Amino acid sequence: MSQLGTPFALVRVMTESDPTRSTGPTLETLEREDCQRRLAEGGVGRVALRGQDAPEIRPVNFVLRDDRIVIRTGDGIILAAARQSEAASFEIDGIDPLEHTGWSVVVVGKLGELASDEDNLELPVRPWASGQKDRFVGLSLDRVSGIRIPSGRGNR
Repeated sequence: MSQLGTPFALVRVMTESDPTRSTGPTLETLEREDCQRRLAEGGVGRVALRGQDAPEIRPVNFVLRDDRIVIRTGDGIILAAARQSEAASFEIDGIDPLEHTGWSVVVVGKLGELASDEDNLELPVRPWASGQKDRFVGLSLDRVSGIRIPSGRGNR
């Protein structure tokens, strides 16, 4: 009987040739401080809101201020959710598709409308899309989590 006829050999062949199994680096959990450092860089993220039939996900530019994600917006779903103090999720990431590395930070919190005062108007959050974008929304940092896929080359 050939070795492929044994259960052990079959398992070995399946795992060696299975494209759904990775031998790459293990996911690492990011500490809250590292997550907040990445959030503090600002930029573009995605806010997920409760939609009518499914979650509504919108790309937004943001800054981190006073332990809150601040988004500049106009009338629409984000402002409406903030006026109702709805829960929302927010995500940012960094990906290197050539090295197969990356990270992701997710925040869960409550939305709230912020004053359109001088302090907020001075924040480096400028609208990208046309239209009236003179409202500010904050998302509390109730839960902050992150993961990272490190380089398999030992670079950290």
